[in-house]
Amino acid sequence: MYYEETGDGSPVVLITGFSGDTTFFKALIPELADEHRVIVFDNRGAGKTIYPEGSIQYQEFVDDTVALFDHLGIEKAHVLGWSMGGHIAQEFAIQNPERLMSLTLISAYPYRPARSSYFMNGICDCAVNGASSEYISMMTNAFCFTEDFFSGMEAKGKMLRSLTDLNAKGCKAQMHALDQFDTRDRLHLISAPTLSIHGLSDIMVEPMLGDYISDRIPDCKVLRIENVGHIIKPSLYSEEFKKHIADHDCA
Repeated sequence: MYYEETGDGSPVVLITGFSGDTTFFKALIPELADEHRVIVFDNRGAGKTIYPEGSIQYQEFVDDTVALFDHLGIEKAHVLGWSMGGHIAQEFAIQNPERLMSLTLISAYPYRPARSSYFMNGICDCAVNGASSEYISMMTNAFCFTEDFFSGMEAKGKMLRSLTDLNAKGCKAQMHALDQFDTRDRLHLISAPTLSIHGLSDIMVEPMLGDYISDRIPDCKVLRIENVGHIIKPSLYSEEFKKHIADHDCA
């Protein structure tokens, strides 16, 4: 399992989403590393983590996270999960409540949205059948950013970078696990202090799914950001996130 550590202090574990690797949080880590021990890692199916080929079960993502905590000697941590990482974080919080100081869920969902599943499984199948895996990245980007974002890039004469080294079989295996996620009847079991962050222009995971979560987790704090899609710049939530973990830092 590939992971990276930066800084010292109470642990903050960042869990990325579909096809993501440790570089996803590169803008957030410097914001945290002066006061915290920040851990990022590659979920099986993406990045540098080596795992047995074949299907991935959602519980394996959770068990991997627990194993990393144990390997690094982390008893309790602040956990942030984005998108699929937010669902891994929900399951981790339900199954291991004693190991969290706080929970932050960004662009998260209680169950996989049917439209997004249809679309994402389709592009994964195309890549597995020989299409360039770059198109997984391109099509995912189309669902993750807003029209204003793309028109702004065009006005600057820029093209959004697409990843060219995605593992098509790994992405398909991640989608298999993602389609299994469902915490609807267990959200009330999350006892960690929780912050829910969602962009109000998110079409990959509509804001109502973020609200579904925040309405059912006891005392959940909410941050909703206008004109932002599925991927949210850390600068738009980092201060609220740092305050959230500071309020519940018991390391």
